Parts: sequence; structure tokens; C-alpha cells
Amino acid sequence: MNSKINSTILHEKTILITGASRGIGRALSKACASQGAHVIACGRNVQDLEILSDEIETEITGLSTLLPINLATANADDYRIVAEHIGKQFGTLDAVILNAAMLGEVTPCDNYSLKTWIEVFQVNLHSAVMLLQATQPLLKESALRTVIFTLASEGIAPKANWGAYAASKSALGAFMKIYALENSNSEQLRVAGVLPPPTKTLIRMTAYPAENHDMLAKPEAVVSPYIKLLTQPSHANQGNIL
Repeated sequence: MNSKINSTILHEKTILITGASRGIGRALSKACASQGAHVIACGRNVQDLEILSDEIETEITGLSTLLPINLATANADDYRIVAEHIGKQFGTLDAVILNAAMLGEVTPCDNYSLKTWIEVFQVNLHSAVMLLQATQPLLKESALRTVIFTLASEGIAPKANWGAYAASKSALGAFMKIYALENSNSEQLRVAGVLPPPTKTLIRMTAYPAENHDMLAKPEAVVSPYIKLLTQPSHANQGNIL
């Protein structure tokens, strides 16, 4: 990790991470907690979140708050309630890492289930919009004021048969750029994206079942760009993809 990274800046900061129960989100939650942040771990699987919380407490002596939520069905009112609870409990929210994703189907668009298509967009794109609209007032008043998007190569260079995943991730990248431009003032939110390398996650292994998964990067090995963005508080990377 970059030697210039300030390892104390995350101490007692509140960071909400979606998709926290597994993969990159899980690794990020532990990495942030190890630097003293209070992690709000957002995910659908309560059991996995509880295991993560136990590991943060026992291995790191860190703090976490569990936020079980199904991004596929949550609506704007649900996110408003979440933001209200965060405001009451913590007073502010320093950073949001939008990491949750749904693969959907890997099949030609003509064969794609429309129900699944809509659900993938709900998880990969619409949940990010609703969460940021709800939490923006908290973020704006915080110390870090940081929003980080996890992007995907299939969204940067779409491939055949990747359907809703590639389309939603492409739209998420465009939303990141737009949101960064709308927060270009130095007093506004810091917004950037991270494009991880091929990583050993459930989505990757499901999409590429014949791939040698042992050759993939481990989630713990790809968190450095996120930590860099969190611990170097400036607009230098505004709208950039690390």
C-alpha cells in the first residue's frame, strides 16, 4: 500500500459499504475497520453479516453496525429511513462505498428474462441513486465526504451475452461521472470509481466457471485503491477510475 496513505484518518469515521457480506465488500469492511473506522455493513444475508461482524470484533477489535437490506426490493422510503437511523446514531456519514452487484443471466438479450433484467438494474444502478439521494445531506456535513463506486470491465467494454450486468455497470459508470461533475466544487462530495482486476468473487466464478479461479486476485489484494481514495481527502481524483 502507498506509504503516503494516512493510516489514522479513518479513525472513528463512519463508512457505509454495500455488498459487505462477501467478496470485495467483505475485505473492504475489514480493511476499514482495521484502520479505526466504524463500518456500516450493508448486505442481504444476515448470517453472513453476523459472521463478518464477529470477525471484525474478534480479529481487529473493530466496530461495525449491520444493515440487512435487500437492494432488489428496497424503495426510496426504505433508504430515507436508513439515512434517518444513521443520522440519529452517528450524526453524520463520512463515506459510502457502492460495491453491491448482481450478475443476472449470461445469455443473449433476446432470451433475457425481463424480470431479472429489471432486478439487476435495481441492484446495480437504482439502489445507488436512491442511497445517495437519501444520504447526501449526511455526507455533505462529514469530514471525508467520499463516495466510491465499484465498476466492472464488462461495463467499460461490453461483451456479447453480458446483458443487464454490462448495461447496468456501464450506466453506473456514467452516473459516477455525472455525480462527480455535479460535485466538482472542493466543498462538495469527493466522487471516484474503482475498477478491480479479475477477482475471486462469487460473480466472477459464476460467470466464468471454467476459469482457473486460483489465478484470480483475492479480495484482500484489491482494496488498496479504495483505501487510497478514503485516506487522501482531496478532489484530485474527482471522477477518475482507479
